[in-house]
Amino acid sequence: MAAGASPAPDRADLRPENIQDAVIRLAGNSQDGIQTAGAFLARLAGRSEHDVMTYMTIPATISGGPSIFQVRIGSGEVLSAGDEADFLVAFYQHSYQDHIGFLREGGVLLYDSDNVEPNLDDKRFVYVGVPITGLTIEALGGTAKDKGKNIFVLGLIAKIFNLDAEKLKKLITE
Repeated sequence: MAAGASPAPDRADLRPENIQDAVIRLAGNSQDGIQTAGAFLARLAGRSEHDVMTYMTIPATISGGPSIFQVRIGSGEVLSAGDEADFLVAFYQHSYQDHIGFLREGGVLLYDSDNVEPNLDDKRFVYVGVPITGLTIEALGGTAKDKGKNIFVLGLIAKIFNLDAEKLKKLITE
């Protein structure tokens, strides 16, 4: 988008200079590294001089299960993790179905188009489909379809929200 340009009226305004407060919810399975990605995102936002508040659910079973990590970042004082998400990442169909109700009207659904088929007739949201699983396998090689998706998505979010990629690389290697 060109400098000074405005988004279409039916689109979410995700230009970093206009985001003073954003609630980002990652929804998937615990074995996908949802907590790791959320923790990295929170630390990255904090190191990028944002206030941060988090909320997470961890399944009670050892073998994993549905999980979320919600990060609220803001340029001012952040007093809660937020109720409605501005940005929802859905790794699976059940993630989409269970959490679309928490996405605010006009919010962005970033979904793994390899695993999720959202209801595109629902015009309350902005839909961004990315073949997360396929691109991760392509990047890593082999069949590690469930390994690395969290870091792939973390890179996407960092780019979208204009967070420092060098700080992210440092966090990952610490």
